[in-house]
Amino acid sequence: MSNIYECATYILAVPDLHLTYLKRISIKNHETIEGSNQYREDIYHLIQGNTSKLAALEQAFLNDAQVPKDPPALRQLLVEYTDHFAPSFMTYQKHDDDYCPVRALDHICQISEHHRDHLKAWIVNSKNSIKDLHQCHETVCPLKMFLPSDHPYETWDDIREFKYSNWKARVLERSSSIRHSMEFLTDLLLDWSSRVWVISEFNIAKKKNNLKYWFTQLSFPYDDEDHLAHSYKYKEYADNAEVTFFKFDFHDDASSCFDDMIMNTPYYANQEEAIMTRAKTSNPIYIRFHYTMIRQLRQQTFLDMMLNSKASKNEDRFYSVLPLSEYHKSKSEVSHWNIYNMVSVKLKLYDIMNTKDKMALLFWSGDQNATNRGLLPTFATSTLPLAFQTGDFIHSLSDDTYCNFDWNDPSSLMLHHHRQHISKDELEEEDEEEEENSDSNRYYLRLKPKEYMVSKHDKFHETPIRFLMSSVPILKQLGMARASTLTLDIVSIPAFQRCDLDAYDPESFHPADDHRSHFLTLVGCFVTNTWIIPPESTRHYPEHKKGHRVRCYGAHGEANKSTAAAFFDIY
Repeated sequence: MSNIYECATYILAVPDLHLTYLKRISIKNHETIEGSNQYREDIYHLIQGNTSKLAALEQAFLNDAQVPKDPPALRQLLVEYTDHFAPSFMTYQKHDDDYCPVRALDHICQISEHHRDHLKAWIVNSKNSIKDLHQCHETVCPLKMFLPSDHPYETWDDIREFKYSNWKARVLERSSSIRHSMEFLTDLLLDWSSRVWVISEFNIAKKKNNLKYWFTQLSFPYDDEDHLAHSYKYKEYADNAEVTFFKFDFHDDASSCFDDMIMNTPYYANQEEAIMTRAKTSNPIYIRFHYTMIRQLRQQTFLDMMLNSKASKNEDRFYSVLPLSEYHKSKSEVSHWNIYNMVSVKLKLYDIMNTKDKMALLFWSGDQNATNRGLLPTFATSTLPLAFQTGDFIHSLSDDTYCNFDWNDPSSLMLHHHRQHISKDELEEEDEEEEENSDSNRYYLRLKPKEYMVSKHDKFHETPIRFLMSSVPILKQLGMARASTLTLDIVSIPAFQRCDLDAYDPESFHPADDHRSHFLTLVGCFVTNTWIIPPESTRHYPEHKKGHRVRCYGAHGEANKSTAAAFFDIY
């Protein structure tokens, strides 16, 4: 199959090839896809970044929706001071905390109300009012449309005028459809580019820079002739536009400025930031779409491709991704590795990767946003947070001056295992699952930092007691029968060293370091040198970064031998 892709003139990606299935999943999906089809020309030019053609389409829409041209500032206010048109679709704009998009649009609409001439000043008397609650001065009362009616008191000219005066609803409907469609296409793109065999395919396309992509929901003509959003004039303009497949450029230097503009967007770095962006800014869907595309197709690291991807069989992660990496020579050995779940995937990665990649996986597994449920080995069983930027982290580790590990020493981080035997008496007290694992290989990582911190926690304070208690059961499983909140220690190992030997001070890090928060927190015992990544998230125990600083190497030795360690064995 790879040979076919290698010989192809172009590789065409269609993330929504399963469109019929997507429509059937939910009514919301169906509505969003219909919206994509209805405004396909607008979305096409938005993805392409064709600002002039998109502006012309929007003017055609404003004309078709009969948005008043008087006063002249009305349309300009709509386009530039609401989030319903191209400037907000394509440009990031932070709003004031008190900004209300509904009131802003209503305020602009009031401008047109003062300049609108009523066809007639027909006043509905009490007999025609809505249950005597409402007296209306409009030619056609909007509230009367809440229920079906034959409109006996209005002419069809009145009804037609009423429909065309609903330009505010038209603006909202178009904006909502385009935004939902672009978000949907972005999510489809993310899903498509996360499949392990797709990763292999688009990396083949990367060699010849010959990847094109398309969405089938932008292809089919909308056949509802009566739909107001596509009147004859609007459709005539739109359908005459030239439409071609989208092309993704992997390495064109001319696009570097574009890439910088798109990727310097911390407001889409993770889900939390994206939610705030939607609520407090113009939420530029154009930027999010291309941010996702560049991030997925160009900037995924080996670890991202291996662990953030989707695979029907876990061994496929190795078959598809190893050939793209520096570990490609190991592909022939995959069938002998007995890969059957994600734990076995991570253990094998710790075995075959270089030290920097192993370090990134370890700190990713111990990140404060990771979910660790207290299963052994703790460094390979946590749920990895998607927000962790492995590429940035690995790049920062390259600074030998401030890195807390010696890259010239291959033993800075190594995977080991030993066979642990538990007596029959102990086996009787354990459940079935523990019994199966009790007489087997115990995997552990041996980590050699340059320095670490021993937490000065109050062992009678509620927070550290709760923090330590969650680790007691698993440490007892490792043979520490006397493990308790009184006997356990908390150690924090930073990814980057501080510049001096003073007490903990965040400002003492190198000014260029953006990864000060990367600490690996361990709970265990110095006497037995047995450590685990605790099940309790360190977010609930912020003091884990503070404590007495201990240097493993150099002239500054540790006077207190009870807290001295040359390395840490992490289970």
